[in-house]
Amino acid sequence: MPFADTLMFGPFRKLLSRLCSHKSGNATMIVALGLPALIGGTGFAVDTAQWYMWKREMQYAVDQAAVAGAWARSKDATKDTFVERARQEFASNISTTEGFSTRPYVALSNYAAGADNSVIVSASATKQLPFSGLLTGHATTVSVFAQASFEAGWTFTSCLVATDPDDDGAITIGGSSVLTASCGIAALSDSEEAIIVNGSPDIDAGWILAAGGIDPWLEENTDDIVMAHLDGLYDPFAELNPPNPPSAQVSRTYSCVKGAKTTRANVADTATTSYTYWKGADYATAVATNYNKAINPTTSTTSQTYTIVSNETIDGTVYTTTVEWTAVNGSAKNTVWEKKTTVTATTYSNTTSTTAPDQANTFPGTYSGIDIACSTVFAPGIYVINGGVLNINAQYVVSGSGVMFVLKNGAGIRINGGANINLTAMTASELMAQGVSSTVAQKLQGMLIFEDRNSSGDTHNIINGNASTVLNGTVYLPASGLTFSGTASVTSQCLMVVANTIYITGDANMSTFCPAGSTEDTTVATTASRVRLVS
Repeated sequence: MPFADTLMFGPFRKLLSRLCSHKSGNATMIVALGLPALIGGTGFAVDTAQWYMWKREMQYAVDQAAVAGAWARSKDATKDTFVERARQEFASNISTTEGFSTRPYVALSNYAAGADNSVIVSASATKQLPFSGLLTGHATTVSVFAQASFEAGWTFTSCLVATDPDDDGAITIGGSSVLTASCGIAALSDSEEAIIVNGSPDIDAGWILAAGGIDPWLEENTDDIVMAHLDGLYDPFAELNPPNPPSAQVSRTYSCVKGAKTTRANVADTATTSYTYWKGADYATAVATNYNKAINPTTSTTSQTYTIVSNETIDGTVYTTTVEWTAVNGSAKNTVWEKKTTVTATTYSNTTSTTAPDQANTFPGTYSGIDIACSTVFAPGIYVINGGVLNINAQYVVSGSGVMFVLKNGAGIRINGGANINLTAMTASELMAQGVSSTVAQKLQGMLIFEDRNSSGDTHNIINGNASTVLNGTVYLPASGLTFSGTASVTSQCLMVVANTIYITGDANMSTFCPAGSTEDTTVATTASRVRLVS
């Protein structure tokens, strides 16, 4: 190396040599060299915390959105708005990611073995953060998903309801009875044997409900919905009281009016008229003469009718004669008198007599009892049976439109087989005409027999109907049991039977409880909707 170079670089080499052998600045160098990694790691940690915050907020939002959508879907009134409800709930729970999160996707989905029985919600948020963006060169996306299943609540109606809260056999179905009206059976009893089957009935009730247990026979031998230990069953008329307008407070008694006898016959009348002439001072002492006899010859006329006659009439002929005297000429002892003689022959044939049945025309009021003993027409209104029995005996015609029977103080009802019955409950307008308020009238319309729940009840109530038994309305006996046998039909509305206990005998046929195309719409149970977050 030239000397000049030695002079120029020699000192520099010595400096480098001393620096290399010096150890006091190593830490500074290491920190300086590692600082970018340290700063980058810290920044990445901050970004990761941001991502977790976004994820937590958005997951909560979609969870709540899925639940809200499921609740909306579980109810008929809101089921078509579930997407809107879910998105509203999502938006109300978004804060940090507002502005860069996507609009949530909401749809129905299958869950477990069901079809379209859950609501799914998904969403995402995309944003580039300073440190992670510097390292990766692109934005980060956070995605979330939630699923909530739902089960709609059930509303049940029924046309056969037992209200006893704890009795065994609150509804007992016996023998070979037929219950195929498909309008529901319900027992409020929480007994393990709330509904009992004795025999082999033919049942197609649609649904069978009980607060307690139900005979396994029903699940094994019918296609009905059978729901035992069901919460929410109730007496649909528990809050109602029987009406007592002034017209129902009038004290009355029941009685029959004896039917009248009517006799009819073919009646033929033949009237023969002849003329003779007499001379004398008066017709009583006059003697016969031939004066002008040829001018008025003898005549005969006949008429015939079929008409009501005396109740004592019999077949045969009855003759009657009438005489008229008229002075036609002369005077004093030469007076000429005309004698007009009419002989009527009345012949009766085909004589028949009929006696109308005894008849009772009955009016609203309070009765100690009504024992039907003849054909009876109930005028529209409210009939209170106070302590006695409404007893409709066989072989009488009983009718009434727009009527309600109220049973008080242990009063009962017996509808016996063989009677020809057509009774129709009151409408709301008919109740209002009796002085019942509009609100109460709407609730009471259709009530045919209403037992005061404060009554001591009657253990012998029976409906033993036949093909001519028409009961349009509700039979409500909250304090009494009822035995149903035979049959009954309807024409204008479903027959609903609500009693403390109900016993259906072997010959009962309850297949015509609702007119064709009609359903019983009185609710007896409502189960709550259920929603749960499943994903």
